[in-house]
Amino acid sequence: MAEKRGHLEKMRYDFPTEAVLEVQIKGNWYRVTSREFRSFDGHRRFTKPLQQPGLGMKDLEDLEFITYDYDDGPLYMFGSNIQVEKEWNEKMVSTPYYEESNATSASRG
Repeated sequence: MAEKRGHLEKMRYDFPTEAVLEVQIKGNWYRVTSREFRSFDGHRRFTKPLQQPGLGMKDLEDLEFITYDYDDGPLYMFGSNIQVEKEWNEKMVSTPYYEESNATSASRG
């Protein structure tokens, strides 16, 4: 169905999408999806294990994790590969298309 709406371009993910993705809003960290993470204009970080758990690992508490800051990563408009400059306003950067479709959806509800 996305093709019918012009969504033909594959989204770029310049970070490990399997990691725990978090954004900071007013000093608190919140988990987000990959799509939100790439379009959030604020502090971002991801956490992943140093190595994948192997067979026979008896206790997952032995698994070590590392957290990486992602403040220098590229910032994209939501739902597109259009890169934008950061303003550090702790908001999602949306495209005019998504703003218009959200307004249309709200008027129908």
